[in-house]
Amino acid sequence: MKKITSNLILVLVCFFHLSVFASVKFGKIEENTLDSQILGESRKLIVYLPAGYEDSKQKFPVLYVTDGDIQGSHTAGTLDFLAKFDLAPSMIVIGIVNPRNKRNEELTLTVKNEAQLDKLAGADRFLAFIEKEVIPLVKSRYRTLDYQALSGTSHGGQFAVNALIKRPNLFNGVIAISPSLYWNNNQLLDLTEEALKKGTLNGRLFISIANEEPTMTEPFQKLVELTKKYPSTNLNISIKTFKDETHDSTTLLGQYHGIKHLFQGWALPNTPQTLADLQSIFSSRSKLLGETMVIPEDRANGYGQWLQYLNRKDEAIELFTWNRKTYPQSFNAHIALINAYLHFNLTGAAKSAIEDAIKSINELSSKQKEELEGLLN
Repeated sequence: MKKITSNLILVLVCFFHLSVFASVKFGKIEENTLDSQILGESRKLIVYLPAGYEDSKQKFPVLYVTDGDIQGSHTAGTLDFLAKFDLAPSMIVIGIVNPRNKRNEELTLTVKNEAQLDKLAGADRFLAFIEKEVIPLVKSRYRTLDYQALSGTSHGGQFAVNALIKRPNLFNGVIAISPSLYWNNNQLLDLTEEALKKGTLNGRLFISIANEEPTMTEPFQKLVELTKKYPSTNLNISIKTFKDETHDSTTLLGQYHGIKHLFQGWALPNTPQTLADLQSIFSSRSKLLGETMVIPEDRANGYGQWLQYLNRKDEAIELFTWNRKTYPQSFNAHIALINAYLHFNLTGAAKSAIEDAIKSINELSSKQKEELEGLLN
C-alpha cells in the first residue's frame, strides 16, 4: 500500500504540474506617475499585474515594495511562480520607486530630538504618502482585495518595521529583509520594544538577515530577543538567517521565504484530502484575504479521484457530490461522480446521476449525452 500511495502522489503532483504548464499566462507591467502633495513632487509607481488579471473580474491582494525599480520585478516573478503552483495567491505588486538621492531621507527615521510633533519627516512622511496617496490610487485604478502587505530591504526593511509599529492595522503582512536597525543608535529597537510591550502589533511579520557586519547582525539579534521576551498571539513572526548570502544577494531568498510566511498554510498538502480537509484550508484562505474562496472544481475532482483510488468510498462520494452541486454546469463534475458510483458498484445511484446530468447541464452536446448514456454499457 505504501508503494501504491507513493506512486499515486507522484501521478497527482505530475497532473497538477502539467495543468500549470498547459495554461501558462503572463502578467502585465504598467507605470503610473503620482503627483504627491505630501512629498511635493511626482513619484513613479511600477505596477505588476498578475497572470489572468485582464481576463477576469477577480479581485487581488496587493504587495507594496519599496525600491520598486530594483526589487519589484523579481518579487513579481517569485509571486508568479508560487501562485502558479498554488503556494500563494496571485497578487498585484506595486513597486514604489525611491530615487537614489531621496532614498535615505524617505526610508529612515529622523533623529528623535529633531522630530516635530506637528510635521512628519523621514520614514513617517513616506509612510503617510503610501497610506494616504498610493493606496487610494491603487484601490481606485485596480481590482483589489482589502488584504495588503509591505516588503522592504535594508533601509526599506527599516521602513517596513517602522510601518508595522506606526500603522499596525495598515498591512496584513510585513517582510523586512536585512533591516538597518542600527539607525540613530538603534532607535527602531526602542520603538519595537514599546509596541511589543503594549501588544499593539498584529498580522504576520517576516524578518531576515544575511552574513553581514556586526553593525547589522547585532541589532537584528536584539530584535529577535525582543520578540521572544514579549511574545504575542496576534503577531505571527518568522525569523531566518541566510548564512550563505550577502547583504546584496539576500533579497531573492528573503522575498521567497517572506511571501511563504505571509501565506503559511496556503498550500494544499500532497496527501489525501477529504471535503472537510479542503474546506478547512479554503476557510483559512478566505479569512486571511477577507474574501470567500471556494475549492476549485479541478482540485476537488483530483482529490476525489485519489480517495476513490484508495477505496475510501464515503469520503470520495461526498467530495464528488459536493463538486457536482457546486459546479452544476460542469460536465466533468457530473462524470466524476458517476464514475465513482460505478467504481463502488452503486449502479442505481449512477443511473440517477446520469439522468440528473442530462437534465441539469444547459448546453449538453449530443456527443456528451451519448457519452453519459454509454457509461452503463
